[in-house]
Amino acid sequence: MTQAKPGEGRSARAYAGQGARYLEIEAELQREIESGVYTLGSHLPTEHALCARFAVSRFTVRQALTGLREKGLIHARPGVGTIVIASNRRDAFVQTLSSMEELLQYPAETYRQQVAVEPIRASPELAVMLKCKAGQEWVRLKALRLTRTSSAPIAWLDIYIAPAFARVLDLPNPGAAPVVRQIEESLGFRAAHAQIEIFVGHVSAELAGPLVAQENDPALIIIRRYRGPDGAIFLVTYSVHPENRFTLNIEFERR
Repeated sequence: MTQAKPGEGRSARAYAGQGARYLEIEAELQREIESGVYTLGSHLPTEHALCARFAVSRFTVRQALTGLREKGLIHARPGVGTIVIASNRRDAFVQTLSSMEELLQYPAETYRQQVAVEPIRASPELAVMLKCKAGQEWVRLKALRLTRTSSAPIAWLDIYIAPAFARVLDLPNPGAAPVVRQIEESLGFRAAHAQIEIFVGHVSAELAGPLVAQENDPALIIIRRYRGPDGAIFLVTYSVHPENRFTLNIEFERR
């Protein structure tokens, strides 16, 4: 008689139950986060403590924590620990792009909530981002970008407009069009060139509150610069998207 190898003879259900253990732990920790056992900004127990509590391996615990992290509930920081950053699952807003035109603006499912409008002069540091001379005049719009169903903003916007076009902010905008579209449609001035920068950064202390996020949370940052036919920049948008709030899905088809 051939001796069974380790593991042989166990039912598929037994394996399924063993494999689903991390899901049970993930669900239990999620319930505790949602019910306030672990509040925003608090630390989850260490992996070692969770292993002891649930009588499982570190691998199983890490699988459970990965699930919570992908849901936007926790964030692990080296030397700090695992911190609760949301009490409810965040569903990222996914924008699918199929043309350069779509890449330049947000889709109609989102809208802009104005926070403040102010005239400014570009500091030497700001002038580098705006690609202008220090001291140049701009009108800055501070705003939040939201969706109709989101529980938290998907982005913070700093929008810098050349004074000659700032009056567009006083015009009705029932369709929640982006500023560049407002300028084109209401003022008849079309962008001849656009430059886009996309990079990873962090949520600043100043923006943590408005974005319902934690300081230093990872963020996707997008800078859009628009030039007119004369080559001069007339509009710059700087947007900060906290982790798990916004995804760009770019699809182009060669024809």
